[in-house]
Amino acid sequence: MGLFKSKEEKEQEKQAKMQQWLKDRNLEDLSEDDYTQVDRIKTELWGTGFLGALNNIAASDKDLQRNMQNILLGISEQNWLLIKQNDKLAKQNEEIIKLLKDKN
Repeated sequence: MGLFKSKEEKEQEKQAKMQQWLKDRNLEDLSEDDYTQVDRIKTELWGTGFLGALNNIAASDKDLQRNMQNILLGISEQNWLLIKQNDKLAKQNEEIIKLLKDKN
């Protein structure tokens, strides 16, 4: 057994942590596309004060700007996911309405 983990072991560990994170938020049944997007959102927000503790209270302006940029990127990713989900719901609603009209 080596001192360092292989790339595959690191990836498996990362996937296990992500699966647990999703399970804690009742998001286990995401499609592959949504999973990828949620992973990006989590990555952008982690450690910026939203999902992790802000380590440097008296951070430099550059650190604060970087954190704000990460927060904005995370929020943008969330918006894309919400738009996609809203579109999916709208299409499902249209299909239900069509089926109900055809039934009558």
